[in-house]
Amino acid sequence: MLKASTLLEAIVAMVIILVIFTLAIGISSNVLSASPSIKKQQAQAMADGLIASSISEENWNDEQMTKDDVVLEKTVLPYGSYSDLVVITVTASQQGKQLSQLRQIAKKSSHE
Repeated sequence: MLKASTLLEAIVAMVIILVIFTLAIGISSNVLSASPSIKKQQAQAMADGLIASSISEENWNDEQMTKDDVVLEKTVLPYGSYSDLVVITVTASQQGKQLSQLRQIAKKSSHE
């Protein structure tokens, strides 16, 4: 013979379910806010591409370009006292907010 649950048991079960859902929502919102956004990943990829093209084309000039509403600013500075090394820094920003910044040390070719 089955026994019906009391109102108190139903309320306790609902409270337990509510606590579990609250914890799950909190955890999922933390995971989503901690992960990089698509725009940041795209900005990082654009900055990486600009550094790679600068190295392959041996373009050691400072420049600024806009691509898909993202401003990429490249600066090239000498690396310490080494005349054949430079530090390429690319900063990607959108509407004044920095999305990404990459730095890479590159070697100038010896025929310069």
